[in-house]
Amino acid sequence: MSHRLLFLAGLARSGTTALLHVMNAHPEVVIGMERYKRVVSGGIDRLGPELFEKERFFDFTDGETNQDPEEAARWGVDYATLEAKWDSATYVGDKMTTVRFDRVHERLPEARFVFIVRDIDQVASSWDRRAQDAGDTHWPERSDARASVERWNQSLKRIRRAVRQHPDLATVVEYARFFGDPDAGSLRAVLDALGLAWEPQVAAEFDRVHREYVGNVAGRDRALSPELRAFVDELADRRLWDAVTGLAV
Repeated sequence: MSHRLLFLAGLARSGTTALLHVMNAHPEVVIGMERYKRVVSGGIDRLGPELFEKERFFDFTDGETNQDPEEAARWGVDYATLEAKWDSATYVGDKMTTVRFDRVHERLPEARFVFIVRDIDQVASSWDRRAQDAGDTHWPERSDARASVERWNQSLKRIRRAVRQHPDLATVVEYARFFGDPDAGSLRAVLDALGLAWEPQVAAEFDRVHREYVGNVAGRDRALSPELRAFVDELADRRLWDAVTGLAV
């Protein structure tokens, strides 16, 4: 294949979808909305470069995702737009909410990764809010604040290892720093690392996402109950968090 492979990855509720929107705004980037979710989660041995050929990528009869074009549209991802720019793209790839760098690297050793990480207080609150929402059929009740901590620690370990062992292939950004910076410093660093130019379409989409972050996310009350606060404080590896954010662009 002539394209380079690019994956966006991070724990669920860490900003992967917002990052996807910004990156897909670039005319040379085509990233799926968890296009191969079932491959990544349970069939990694099926992962190969043939999955990122155009005809295969846009054939959703394979059952490898629950995010088909109709479902992906709910999250603002338009596969028709992605298909239209496929032939001129430099990077194609997928978004994942399970950090599987080692296994993907075994199968696709040249693939690039951009990881996004988010503070455990925000992640735990978001997981708990969705788990307690009986109307949220897309989020399992068991994935609450308590469940988030182990997954958060695990994802940070994997991300730190990936960036340390393969700095030429792996870049990490921190949620608040990335979306909260009006000058888009982290985004510019990511584009530079990928050899991509700063384009007007990217600037416009980042401005939209930044305004949404400032208006709807920054400063929102994410208070946990005293019991959950004690649980998070005891088990969350904040030294690891400091180490990973220290690697962020």
